[in-house]
Amino acid sequence: MRREGFIVLIAALVLCQGALAHMPGADPAPEADLGPIVVLDNGVPVEIGIDDIAAYHGGLEGKEPDACICCVCMYRVLLAGISEVWGDEIPERSDIGVQSRLVSDGALHTAWYVTGTGPGMDAGSAGRLTLVAPNGSALTDYSTQARMGIAKNRCLDDYRFEVTRLSTGESATLTLREDVFPEDFLELRRAVNVDKTATEAESAEFLEKWSSLRADLLQKPDYELFIEIEPPEEEELDVLGGGVFLALLCIMGAGIVLMGKKRR
Repeated sequence: MRREGFIVLIAALVLCQGALAHMPGADPAPEADLGPIVVLDNGVPVEIGIDDIAAYHGGLEGKEPDACICCVCMYRVLLAGISEVWGDEIPERSDIGVQSRLVSDGALHTAWYVTGTGPGMDAGSAGRLTLVAPNGSALTDYSTQARMGIAKNRCLDDYRFEVTRLSTGESATLTLREDVFPEDFLELRRAVNVDKTATEAESAEFLEKWSSLRADLLQKPDYELFIEIEPPEEEELDVLGGGVFLALLCIMGAGIVLMGKKRR
């Protein structure tokens, strides 16, 4: 099994910075054992790790490797979505379809890399990526300028994704849970990155919450991130078992009390 490395990109492919850029000065990303996304590229198994995504994203941004919030979010979407649709099978890269309402650089670059649809990738083994506009239509212009107009008004509805097995049409919808976001995160993001009206205190608060959100996206289990994913059965059984145990304790306690009264 080979691991995809960083692809050297010519300067013409470097995208401009803007409202879609990640937050500079954030804490380093915490260590997280997410495991790789494994795909078949013309029949050859390929492991794609978060470090590969960070390198590709950094290259397109003209910066050092970096996994911003949107990179990590899309990585978790693809990791979970592929598992939901293919189970234990390894998908052909060309069979992976992705729809995303999140149109940021990080989300786009991550989906480009995994589906093989981005700059510097092998178009012969590419899957399909569709960015979705707020009105539900497919975007035809993926330029930074076109996407910035949408990103300025980012809301919770933009964190909805669909991963599809193109050969069968089977798909999984994944929606990021509202409680994943720190309080006032999107409002602070707009004030800092878009309107440029944030105070020094608000900028510091946003930076702290940005780092916290990225850490959660890296470290939380799928069922704590996505509405559609249920907790593991073992945990559900543990909760049920705990309830039964408590009920038995109550019954035993009541029995002991009654026996004590009878003896009196």
